[in-house]
This record gives sequence, structure tokens and C-alpha cells, in this order.
Amino acid sequence: MKELLEVTNLCYKDLFENISFQVEQGKFITISGANNCGKTTLIRILNGQIATEKMIKLLGMYKEEYPQNLWKEITGAIIPQDNPTFFFKTIEEELNYTIHLFKKSEEERQETYKEIIKKYKLTKYQKQNPNEVSEFIKIKILLAEKLLGSPQILFLDDICEELEKKEKKEIINLLRTLQLETGVSIVMSTSNLNIALESDYLLIIDEKKILLEGNPLSIIEKDNVLNKIGLELPFMVDLSVKLRDYNLVEKTELDIDRMVDNIWK
Repeated sequence: MKELLEVTNLCYKDLFENISFQVEQGKFITISGANNCGKTTLIRILNGQIATEKMIKLLGMYKEEYPQNLWKEITGAIIPQDNPTFFFKTIEEELNYTIHLFKKSEEERQETYKEIIKKYKLTKYQKQNPNEVSEFIKIKILLAEKLLGSPQILFLDDICEELEKKEKKEIINLLRTLQLETGVSIVMSTSNLNIALESDYLLIIDEKKILLEGNPLSIIEKDNVLNKIGLELPFMVDLSVKLRDYNLVEKTELDIDRMVDNIWK
């Protein structure tokens, strides 16, 4: 698998000390840690909003070697704290303006709009003001607009934090679909380890460094370490760990029905 992003000995103020990791092309990476561990700052650094000196490579080139417009073409980011403002009165107008920037023919624009409305489930919201809809719908609009530019890597800062459980699941399923269809790599910070379970690789940051990294389930099973730094385990993982201590299950089970079946065998 091709290495897309490489972070080497990243140091920044009193937040990070010699952090190193790689992102393979087409992979979904989550970054987690306790509050104030620097997740948002790290996303801003990776996206180029905060300057560093020759610590980050994208496609084999240091960030500083890229013309700014080319860096923006290759990457995309959604950081809710930036409070993005939409400039058009309806979602239809907003999307069509962005589509116009990337699609040349009118036929292609119309087809692209139809595809976006269907894929992102925005049909009934087309005539609404994008600045007045829920955070859930705003995130969908932003994702659609970012992906129109065909970035190779997308940086997301805890975009599911304010969403309901059902909405979080829909966004993660959408990200997985986009990942598979476009090959885009995704790096997302999250304080929710249930979301991290859906990713390909998980980094846990603590005390300026990467404390743990690897397969998300293997990392999240380390309940003593995660509880110590203030992270809450997903319910099913926590339950599985406790039941394993009593030899009631042999491995972590994320499906409640299968767990019940295993216990009653």
C-alpha cells in the first residue's frame, strides 16, 4: 500500500513531542485522546493551517515545498470550530455553485447534482437555507463540496461530536462509502471510541506523544490504559472485557445478540 502522508518527529509548543506516524493511501485513520490533548491542533497542522518546519511529507514532498494552491487541491478539511458560512440562500444554489467550479459541461453538472442529492440524502432539504439547517445537514453539505475537488486526503476534526447516535452512524457509513468509491484517505480526530472502532487504524495521544497505535479493537481492549487517561470504552467492548474476566466469553463481541447467544451456549 502506497504511503500518502508521513509525519516525522513532529514537535509543537507544549502539545507534541516527536510524534511520528504514516497514513497509507485509501485508509481511514482516527486520532483520539483525552480533552485538551491537542487533537484539533494536530488536524490544523496536518491541513497546513499551522506552520511547521519539514516534519510533514505528502506524496514524498515536504509541506513547505508545495505551492499553496496545489496543497489545497490535494487536501481538504472540515473543522467545525471554524464556523463555515455558506454564501447562497438554498442548498441547491450552494451545491450547484461548487459543482460549477469543477464540472465543465451543463450535462455533467446536472448529473453530478443529482448524484450528490441522492448519495448524501439531501433531496428534501434542497430549497432550505444551508446556514439554517442542523449541524448534521451542514456536515453533509461540507463533505459533498470537499469531495467535489477530488482531494487525496481529507482531515476531519471531531465532526460527529454534536450529532445524535443515528446521525453519527450515517456519517460514518457515508465516509466509508466515499473512501471506497474515491480512494480518499481520511484522518479524523474523535473523542468517541465507538467511531474509532469503524476506522482502519487508531492513534491515542497522551502526554505529548502517541501512547498507543494499531488496530482499533486491539487498542480499545486495553481498558486499564484508556480508563486511566479518561477515555470511555464503547459499551460492548467494556462489557466483553468484564465478561472475559469471568470466563463467560472468549473474545470481544460487538454484537449484543451474538454475545447473548455465546453466553447461553
